[in-house]
Amino acid sequence: MRPNFPKHLFLAALFLSCQTALFCPFARSAEVVERILAVVNDEIVTEQDLEFVMAPVVAQYRTAYTGQELQEKIKEARAEFLNKVIEDKLILSEAKRRQVILKDAEVDDMMAEVRNKFPSKEVFLKTLEEQGLTEKKLWNRFRDQLITQKLVAYEVKSRVSVSPGEVVDYYKAHPQTFLQGDRVRLQQILVRIGSRSEEEAKTFAESIVMQLNEGKLFEELAKTYSEGSEAKEGGEMGWVEQGQLVGAIDEKIFAMSQGQITPPIQTSLGFHIFKVIERQASSEKPLDQVRDKIQEIIFKEKLGNRLQDWIKNLKKNAYISIR
Repeated sequence: MRPNFPKHLFLAALFLSCQTALFCPFARSAEVVERILAVVNDEIVTEQDLEFVMAPVVAQYRTAYTGQELQEKIKEARAEFLNKVIEDKLILSEAKRRQVILKDAEVDDMMAEVRNKFPSKEVFLKTLEEQGLTEKKLWNRFRDQLITQKLVAYEVKSRVSVSPGEVVDYYKAHPQTFLQGDRVRLQQILVRIGSRSEEEAKTFAESIVMQLNEGKLFEELAKTYSEGSEAKEGGEMGWVEQGQLVGAIDEKIFAMSQGQITPPIQTSLGFHIFKVIERQASSEKPLDQVRDKIQEIIFKEKLGNRLQDWIKNLKKNAYISIR
């Protein structure tokens, strides 16, 4: 198993990696490692820079690998992450050259957001120390990230757009992506275990089913007896796709016809009684339902391509030396 990690460390991913790094100790976290790995224009990439952004991935790897295999995976990741850090430094260098304006208050807000995730300032400072950092060093990292974000937002993100025609074309070209499985519209009555014994709950649920079989309205009994969150709406749960509910419930419900009512089904919560109001077979989701998702997919793809092209152009005129 190979854990996933970000393909780029700019924008929100940069911020996230910095926050996560403070919670993820790694191999040499107690040391301040300043060995220079690369020079990018006027910026340097240190061992600490690399370990800092790799920390979330190292933490993931530690949950999946051990021993020699763990070390090999970390070694493989280093080369890729070093390239990413070099690209980030390249963007930072360009941002400084272009004198991107940033207010100190913006960095202060970022610092406060991270600091507030700790139970106390003492714990925050101790964690920084363990990572070989100080408040000032972290403040400078966040400042660099924010001016990098601003430049990328201006040069790349603001120049990417998605037309309605592109959304339609994508929808037509990927029919399997937007399939909707079999689904049912449900009502539920829940009789909880806790305030009553399991046997009492089962007997009560069976008495409700008897009333339903005698012709009592499901909505009225749900409003009167159900202890589920949707009781006030007459037990209305809305549409549920096959596979969304726990196995025992899912299997029984999708074997039923429209209008049928289940016997009491026991779970850890108690006893559930369901009514299938309506059924729909598998179908393609309408474009209006997935338009925003498609737009996001296309936007991210365009953004990534434009970013790579922009970085390539920066590299043409950059001084990059890997030690």
